[in-house]
Amino acid sequence: MKVALVQPPPRSEFDKHWARFAGLGIAYVASSLRAAGHEIDMLDGKLAHLTVDDIVQRVREGKPDLVGITCMTVEYPRAVQIATRIKHDRPDLPIVVGGAHVNAVGRQALEEGPFDYACVGEGEYLVRELAEALERSIDTSAIPGLVSRKSGEIVTSPLRPPPEDYDALPFPAWDLFRPVSTIPLITHRGCPFRCVFCSHNSGFKPRYRTPRNVLDEVEEILERYRPSRIRIEDETFGLHMGRTKKILEEIIARGLHRQITFSAQTRVDRVDEEFMQLLKTANFETLELGVESGNPDVLRETQKGITLEQVERAVALAKANDLRVWCKFILGHPNETPKTIRDTIDFIARIDPHKLSVSIMTPFPGTPIHDMALRGEGGYRLLSGGWEDFDKYSSGVLELETVSLGRLKRYQIECYVNMYLRNRRFQELGRLAVANRAVGWEMLTSAIGRTALEARRRLRPRPIRVTATPPPSPRRAIRPRGSS
Repeated sequence: MKVALVQPPPRSEFDKHWARFAGLGIAYVASSLRAAGHEIDMLDGKLAHLTVDDIVQRVREGKPDLVGITCMTVEYPRAVQIATRIKHDRPDLPIVVGGAHVNAVGRQALEEGPFDYACVGEGEYLVRELAEALERSIDTSAIPGLVSRKSGEIVTSPLRPPPEDYDALPFPAWDLFRPVSTIPLITHRGCPFRCVFCSHNSGFKPRYRTPRNVLDEVEEILERYRPSRIRIEDETFGLHMGRTKKILEEIIARGLHRQITFSAQTRVDRVDEEFMQLLKTANFETLELGVESGNPDVLRETQKGITLEQVERAVALAKANDLRVWCKFILGHPNETPKTIRDTIDFIARIDPHKLSVSIMTPFPGTPIHDMALRGEGGYRLLSGGWEDFDKYSSGVLELETVSLGRLKRYQIECYVNMYLRNRRFQELGRLAVANRAVGWEMLTSAIGRTALEARRRLRPRPIRVTATPPPSPRRAIRPRGSS
């Protein structure tokens, strides 16, 4: 079959900022389909800068037998837009949607969009089985992990178990993408930790590739694509520390550290001096650390299972071994207050990472935070039900009774400015502002716009309530999973 795979184009400046990196999931699906003999047309709205019009036109001209669209939550409306326009031209062309958002909402993806199929779980073998079934004109509804339309009804098949052997998967098909300086690589899937803000897209049980298979992929990347950096996409690089150290030692033994730089993310409770030294020797440039909050009580409630003392130790160890530290925080945890946020602002300045990311809590489907927000727990108020607003950096759908969204956005900006000013990194702040001026402008205008809206609402006279009418329920987009 001829299969068109679609990555929707970015929606905002923040989307464009992160769109410099190739999509790992769709690259794996492409390689799996190609290994089964199918022809792939990669329609990448990110790296190739294709617009919705471009993608629809390419499908019109290419006449594929199947279209697959991947999407994160904020990208789902774009996926619906693309599928709607494709269906207008070719109503009978089968379209399957997958990705992190679909993993979380399941059949809801078909209830809200014109898709024929939804891929829930890991898609390499699922989409291959779907293509084979369509090619042979046999029933697709029994394919594990597939949600499908059948005789006007939506049918959900049993869950698909993960592959038994990840070494058997063909390496991602990076030749189908525009060349980039950084290529992602994943050495294991799944995370056993229970952070309340995470949807656990890959499940809780870790599944590992062998170190030899990982290093073989590194060598292929170097030989075929020649990027300047490989970014390890594991949720926790170092989850199985013995295996991770074998990977690092083999990078050094094969001399790969002299050909390319690496980066990875890990947890602050997984690191030790030997690990940091190995990272440095293996030519890892940046280490990403999820910190989330600078208040110990708030951090405890995230169920991340780390302490601020561990954060400070990990940052100090990384700096001592000449690794760049990238710390990531979230504002708006359950029952957060201006005081706890101020603790985070101060803590960021104290540990002074080389790079910083600060997002605003977003109730992604499949997370405990999503369910709390729907129930109004944790002091939360839902502001929007449109998936297009589920952007953790710029738009926002959630605020607290004690901290409005406009105020959260102002605190978000203060986290960055305070860190650079308090540590006298004036020139660096200036260079960062110039290099990321579009993103900075979007962040600033979003904060100003939201603050102005909240001010107008405070000044507006409140109507007298004459009946005890319950507030309207959230829009359909964020109803609990499994509801109808």
